[in-house]
Amino acid sequence: MQRRKGQVGEREAAALIHDHTGWPAQRRVRNAAGDSDLVGVPGWAIEVKRHRQATRAQLALWWQQAVTQADGQLPLLLYRLDRAAWRAVWPLAVSLRLQHAAQWHAYEWTVEGSVAAWAALARELTLESNQEGSQP
Repeated sequence: MQRRKGQVGEREAAALIHDHTGWPAQRRVRNAAGDSDLVGVPGWAIEVKRHRQATRAQLALWWQQAVTQADGQLPLLLYRLDRAAWRAVWPLAVSLRLQHAAQWHAYEWTVEGSVAAWAALARELTLESNQEGSQP
Protein backbone atom coordinates (compact mmCIF):
# COMPACT_ATOMS: atom_id res chain seq x y z
CA MET A 1 0.00 0.00 0.00
CA GLN A 2 2.77 2.45 0.95
CA ARG A 3 4.78 1.65 -2.18
CA ARG A 4 1.75 2.24 -4.39
CA LYS A 5 1.02 5.50 -2.55
CA GLY A 6 4.63 6.55 -3.20
CA GLN A 7 4.39 5.72 -6.90
CA VAL A 8 1.14 7.65 -7.25
CA GLY A 9 2.75 10.56 -5.39
CA GLU A 10 5.73 10.54 -7.76
CA ARG A 11 3.40 10.64 -10.77
CA GLU A 12 1.40 13.50 -9.23
CA ALA A 13 4.57 15.47 -8.50
CA ALA A 14 5.94 14.89 -12.02
CA ALA A 15 2.66 16.09 -13.54
CA LEU A 16 2.66 19.15 -11.31
CA ILE A 17 6.21 20.06 -12.33
CA HIS A 18 5.30 19.59 -15.98
CA ASP A 19 2.23 21.79 -15.57
CA HIS A 20 4.27 24.60 -13.97
CA THR A 21 7.44 24.39 -16.07
CA GLY A 22 6.76 22.42 -19.24
CA TRP A 23 9.74 20.18 -18.42
CA PRO A 24 9.33 16.46 -19.17
CA ALA A 25 9.44 15.38 -15.52
CA GLN A 26 8.77 11.72 -14.92
CA ARG A 27 9.31 9.20 -12.18
CA ARG A 28 12.46 7.13 -12.28
CA VAL A 29 11.17 3.63 -12.89
CA ARG A 30 14.10 1.69 -11.45
CA ASN A 31 15.44 3.52 -8.43
CA ALA A 32 18.77 2.36 -7.12
CA ALA A 33 19.84 3.39 -3.64
CA GLY A 34 20.78 7.05 -3.74
CA ASP A 35 18.84 7.91 -6.91
CA SER A 36 16.45 10.83 -7.02
CA ASP A 37 12.77 9.99 -7.58
CA LEU A 38 12.15 12.15 -10.66
CA VAL A 39 14.13 12.82 -13.84
CA GLY A 40 13.76 15.39 -16.60
CA VAL A 41 14.13 18.51 -14.45
CA PRO A 42 17.33 20.30 -15.47
CA GLY A 43 19.79 20.87 -12.63
CA TRP A 44 17.57 19.44 -9.85
CA ALA A 45 17.59 16.14 -7.96
CA ILE A 46 14.09 15.56 -6.61
CA GLU A 47 12.94 13.52 -3.63
CA VAL A 48 9.18 12.94 -3.42
CA LYS A 49 7.33 11.99 -0.24
CA ARG A 50 3.62 11.27 0.18
CA HIS A 51 2.57 10.63 3.79
CA ARG A 52 -0.37 10.91 6.12
CA GLN A 53 1.45 13.33 8.42
CA ALA A 54 4.98 14.54 9.10
CA THR A 55 6.87 16.23 11.89
CA ARG A 56 9.61 18.81 11.34
CA ALA A 57 12.09 16.10 12.31
CA GLN A 58 10.77 13.87 9.50
CA LEU A 59 10.98 16.76 7.04
CA ALA A 60 14.60 17.31 8.09
CA LEU A 61 15.35 13.61 7.44
CA TRP A 62 13.66 13.74 4.05
CA TRP A 63 15.63 16.89 3.24
CA GLN A 64 18.89 15.18 4.18
CA GLN A 65 17.97 12.32 1.83
CA ALA A 66 17.40 14.84 -0.99
CA VAL A 67 20.76 16.51 -0.30
CA THR A 68 22.61 13.19 -0.17
CA GLN A 69 21.30 12.01 -3.53
CA ALA A 70 21.68 15.39 -5.28
CA ASP A 71 25.18 14.47 -6.54
CA GLY A 72 26.16 17.83 -8.02
CA GLN A 73 22.60 18.97 -8.70
CA LEU A 74 20.39 21.16 -6.56
CA PRO A 75 18.27 19.21 -4.06
CA LEU A 76 14.49 19.59 -4.03
CA LEU A 77 12.04 17.91 -1.67
CA LEU A 78 8.43 17.71 -2.80
CA TYR A 79 5.98 16.36 -0.26
CA ARG A 80 2.27 16.09 0.25
CA LEU A 81 0.44 15.17 3.39
CA ASP A 82 -3.03 13.65 3.23
CA ARG A 83 -5.70 16.19 2.28
CA ALA A 84 -3.07 18.91 1.77
CA ALA A 85 -1.43 20.65 -1.17
CA TRP A 86 2.01 19.74 -2.47
CA ARG A 87 4.87 21.65 -0.82
CA ALA A 88 8.42 22.25 -2.06
CA VAL A 89 11.62 22.62 -0.02
CA TRP A 90 14.78 23.98 -1.64
CA PRO A 91 18.04 25.62 -0.51
CA LEU A 92 17.75 29.22 0.66
CA ALA A 93 21.04 29.96 -1.11
CA VAL A 94 19.33 29.31 -4.45
CA SER A 95 16.56 31.79 -3.70
CA LEU A 96 19.10 34.40 -2.65
CA ARG A 97 21.31 33.60 -5.65
CA LEU A 98 24.29 32.98 -3.36
CA GLN A 99 27.41 31.23 -4.56
CA HIS A 100 28.52 27.98 -2.97
CA ALA A 101 24.98 26.73 -2.32
CA ALA A 102 26.36 23.39 -1.08
CA GLN A 103 27.47 25.13 2.12
CA TRP A 104 23.84 25.96 2.85
CA HIS A 105 22.31 22.48 2.60
CA ALA A 106 21.26 21.97 6.23
CA TYR A 107 17.48 21.89 6.71
CA GLU A 108 17.63 25.11 8.74
CA TRP A 109 18.85 26.86 5.55
CA THR A 110 15.91 25.91 3.35
CA VAL A 111 12.88 27.65 1.96
CA GLU A 112 9.48 25.99 1.94
CA GLY A 113 6.78 27.12 -0.41
CA SER A 114 4.35 26.09 -3.08
CA VAL A 115 5.43 24.11 -6.10
CA ALA A 116 4.43 27.12 -8.21
CA ALA A 117 6.86 29.35 -6.26
CA TRP A 118 9.71 26.87 -6.69
CA ALA A 119 8.87 26.43 -10.40
CA ALA A 120 9.02 30.19 -11.00
CA LEU A 121 12.48 30.32 -9.43
CA ALA A 122 13.67 27.19 -11.26
CA ARG A 123 12.51 28.52 -14.64
CA GLU A 124 14.29 31.81 -13.98
CA LEU A 125 17.51 30.04 -12.98
CA THR A 126 17.35 27.89 -16.11
CA LEU A 127 16.87 30.96 -18.32
CA GLU A 128 19.84 32.66 -16.66
CA SER A 129 22.06 29.60 -16.95
CA ASN A 130 21.11 29.13 -20.61
CA GLN A 131 22.13 32.72 -21.27
CA GLU A 132 25.41 32.16 -19.43
CA GLY A 133 25.98 28.68 -20.90
CA SER A 134 25.97 26.77 -17.60
CA GLN A 135 23.61 24.66 -15.49
CA PRO A 136 21.53 26.15 -12.64
